[in-house]
Amino acid sequence: MSSKENLKEMFSEWNELNLKAQESMGQFDFSNIKKIRENQKTLEDAIYEILKKNAPENIIEIIPEDCGEMEVGFDTEGDKFYFVMMDPETVDEEELKLIAITIDIDKNISMIKNFTIED
Repeated sequence: MSSKENLKEMFSEWNELNLKAQESMGQFDFSNIKKIRENQKTLEDAIYEILKKNAPENIIEIIPEDCGEMEVGFDTEGDKFYFVMMDPETVDEEELKLIAITIDIDKNISMIKNFTIED
């Protein structure tokens, strides 16, 4: 199985887990949410490792060793996985800005500066 197929499967599995977590949240089933999040975290780590192996140098230089505290998300329409972090160039500024690093099923990686999280 190719990495491309693995990414597509990982994205799909992560999204299915996300839907289950939302359902469990509505039922206040916090023990199940914890189990689901552990599975999602494993997938996030695996996707992040693929991202690191395929990212251009300018992205490698700024991303953390692991995705630990980064916010993550998945765009189902664009089949893109997002890793969101503080822009290291704005750490000393009054207004912090966000950067999103994205990866799609073809392992295309991009950086979105001044990223905003939409509800």
